[in-house]
Amino acid sequence: MNFMLLHFISLPSSLQIAAWAASGCALAVAIHFFMRKLAPSHITQLQSAEVGVIIAVVGIFYGLIIAALLVRAIAHFDTSIEVAEREAGLAASLYRLSAQGLPGSRLKMQDGLRDYLDGVIQREWPLQQKGEAVPVSSPQLGRLSHILSTVYPANRKEAQYLALAQGALDELYASRHTRLFNQAMTIPWEIWCISLIGEVLLVFFAWLMHVPSKGVHFFLSCAMATSISIVLAIILIYDTPFYGDICVSPEPYQKALAAIRAGSLDL
Repeated sequence: MNFMLLHFISLPSSLQIAAWAASGCALAVAIHFFMRKLAPSHITQLQSAEVGVIIAVVGIFYGLIIAALLVRAIAHFDTSIEVAEREAGLAASLYRLSAQGLPGSRLKMQDGLRDYLDGVIQREWPLQQKGEAVPVSSPQLGRLSHILSTVYPANRKEAQYLALAQGALDELYASRHTRLFNQAMTIPWEIWCISLIGEVLLVFFAWLMHVPSKGVHFFLSCAMATSISIVLAIILIYDTPFYGDICVSPEPYQKALAAIRAGSLDL
């Protein structure tokens, strides 16, 4: 099940939306054939007003749920971008602190940070995009911690820079953990099940409505199911910020790595 889900959400967003839209149409068609046998047309006509009230009430509550899920998914995506930018910025800041105030460890810190950022870009990022687990521990960060632990400040200035560098390294650890944690979906499966059940109920009640033209009735019901499915597709895309073509970019890490390699942060 997890493998199928990871394979699906790794597809281009256009294909995901098309698949969700097709599933919505299929749902509407299936309910159509089911309702043709269950509810004769004269019953649907007599109950059309009552059904309209039910659709309005259910639609309002369901719309609020969908809107909340969409806002939550977008917030998750934006937070993941901010965490990636912060992690890359902390790596660059850590190098700058060592270059300005800890000249004896500058080259070692430069090599360690290059190894860390290169590992994030070349090894960890592809694993996250495939949905595979990435170890929380990092030998590269452990090496940086060891380098700072062996620094003996020669004066007050170096002691201050060492304290700032150790603080930046601690924040880098925290940002790394947050990035790996944000790989998981934030919307529980139970909420997804409720959302899908709500879609089925709305399409079901739509078929109970009396519309003189059967063609228009069929089109409106399919349009409702398709629009709901497309919104659910967008929620899934934004709630998985490291998958597919709409995802968090490793560009901040690439820029930080290029700046550290070039030594442009020394001054």
